[in-house]
Formats: sequence, structure tokens, C-alpha cells
Amino acid sequence: MKYNFQKANAIFFIFLCLIYLSAFLNIDQTLSTFVSKFSTLLILVTLLSLAFIIYDAIIKIKLKKKQTFDFSEENKSLTLKVKSLSHEEKTILSLYLNDKIQEKALHPNDHAVAWLESIKFIVHTGKIDGHKKIFRIDPTLVKYLQKNPNALY
Repeated sequence: MKYNFQKANAIFFIFLCLIYLSAFLNIDQTLSTFVSKFSTLLILVTLLSLAFIIYDAIIKIKLKKKQTFDFSEENKSLTLKVKSLSHEEKTILSLYLNDKIQEKALHPNDHAVAWLESIKFIVHTGKIDGHKKIFRIDPTLVKYLQKNPNALY
């Protein structure tokens, strides 16, 4: 089991709470006396531990919101790029989705294929099938188009 500061702090906080509980229930007279004698110090240590836990939670929430915001910004840019495609380019992308495949052999001299490759919607895999090259569709584009199938029409 891998330990880090957050786990150690959480375990320490639980330990302090159990000490307070056992002192409150008077399970052990010595422990109750110790807690009442050093209550100020124990409360400060508990509050410090709780502050670290809250700080970690806030950082995690901020990071998750930032990732969501970054994804939505990327999604907006992807939406604009897909809307600006010509009918022929959208048809090529729909071939990937209709066949539910990641790779497809396309004619490299086609202008639509060249444009899709230049905007990184499809990537040449290095494989050749006769006179055609095999291209792979971008995985983020596939996810976007699966969530928004009407974007191509």
C-alpha cells in the first residue's frame, strides 16, 4: 500500500477523532485525563489536520473544474472545425463512423483527404493498400462525433 501525505493526514485525523471519542465515552481514565489536560494542543493539531484535508479537497475540485473547462474549450474549437468542413470532407468522416472503424484506406491525392490530414482529423499510419494510403481518425474526434452524430449533416 502506497502512502503519501494526504493518506497519512487522513489516517492521523481519524486517529485523533477516535481519541476524542474514547475520551468522551470515558473508556480509559488515563486517556480521558490526557485529553482534558492537553485539549488545546490536541484541538489545534486536529484543526491543522482538517485544514490540510479541506485544502486537498479544494485543490481536487479546482483541478476537476479546470479539466472540464479545458475540455469544453477544446470541444468548442472542434465544433467550429467540423462546421467549417465541406460536404465531401464530412462524407469521408462519416465513412469512419458508419463502418465503426478507426483506420480506412483513402486516396492520398484527394483534396478533402489532404485537408483532413492537414487539420489533424485523420493521420497517415504509414501503411499502403494498393494505390491508397491507410489513415486513422483522431480518437477525440470520434468521441465528439459519437456524442454529436448530427454534426456531420
